[in-house]
Amino acid sequence: MQPAARPRNIRIEALRLVAICAIAIFHSFQPVFASVTAHMADPALAVDGVGAALVQVPVAAGLLGAINLLGAYGNCVFFAISGFFLIPSAARASRADGHVRSQARRTARRAATIGVSVGLYAVIALIVSRWIVSLPGIAPGEFGWLVGGLEFIWVYLAIMLVTPLIGCIWERCRARLGAVAAIVVIVYAVNAYIAFISPGDEVRGLLEWRKLMSAVSYLVAYLAGGALADLFGKRPGHLGTWRRGLLGVCAVSLVGEVALACAGRADLMVATSFKSTSVVSFALAWLSLAVCAHPDALRIDPDRASACLVARAASCILGFYIAQSMFQTLWRGPVDAAMMVAAAVSSSAPLASALILIAGILASLAVVAVFLLIDSTLRRPLLRALHLTA
Repeated sequence: MQPAARPRNIRIEALRLVAICAIAIFHSFQPVFASVTAHMADPALAVDGVGAALVQVPVAAGLLGAINLLGAYGNCVFFAISGFFLIPSAARASRADGHVRSQARRTARRAATIGVSVGLYAVIALIVSRWIVSLPGIAPGEFGWLVGGLEFIWVYLAIMLVTPLIGCIWERCRARLGAVAAIVVIVYAVNAYIAFISPGDEVRGLLEWRKLMSAVSYLVAYLAGGALADLFGKRPGHLGTWRRGLLGVCAVSLVGEVALACAGRADLMVATSFKSTSVVSFALAWLSLAVCAHPDALRIDPDRASACLVARAASCILGFYIAQSMFQTLWRGPVDAAMMVAAAVSSSAPLASALILIAGILASLAVVAVFLLIDSTLRRPLLRALHLTA
């Protein structure tokens, strides 16, 4: 008889929702950030109405820099949460008799969930592109949208496949907290070298070493999540300490980005949030998980209506990642249009910049809501029918 499943920690489920909202907002503003920082570095480069309004208001440009931290933050949250639960589970399973077969079944189940999810949205994307509206690059003979376009998903799959090995090593390593801390320091030292000294070409090959460091950074977030679970099992410390740490990093990152914008240091704004290698984003993600998962944190009844809604929405996170990538053409236009309309509302740069940020954020949240609704209607029922989820 299977043991009863543990009730979900709604605080962590809510954090997963925060993460996908952060990623959606990041993607919405990513082209704007690139345009604004390029213009700050070289005023001869033209910007559209959205970028022009934000460039004129250093505080708004700084907030845009803070938004650019959200992409790596959301991804790190996702991997850290997975590591928090899956690494200790794999470590415990490695002690049981017949653990190889048991873990193989679990791994196959997770891989099948990912495969079915990608396959479902791939079929939908091909149908949409063929008969409804053309989606650039999405065609039976094209594979870039299934490889590079979903690289986050494939990194997650690769980590799932090696999780039993990670659990086996984890169980036998006595100094795992120290080992993870050392790995974090080394990896983010390399990331700092990439971001501040050697960023490489704008377009990277899939196996270019700087590109691979993004995958390594996600693995580090995964290991750090497991280390946090281990730490909480031994000496969790005071919840207030973790909260102050999170608020402190939030304040420093926000003030720092605004200060860099006011100083016109577009180069440092880009470097501090460079692709998936930002140590600030990693620290924010790890501390966010610590605050939500702390043993002394207020527990929320999972049977409450609001908690059930959060849990259901959070279960659609994988589908959101896939759909947002495949259907970028469909949501990109409306989000950009919302910001353009906001820019045209007022001739005052401060007011226009505020409206742009608000419009972009609200449009991003609307995109999240639409994709979550679609996923709960299509992918989740399919997974249940295939007995791949509860």
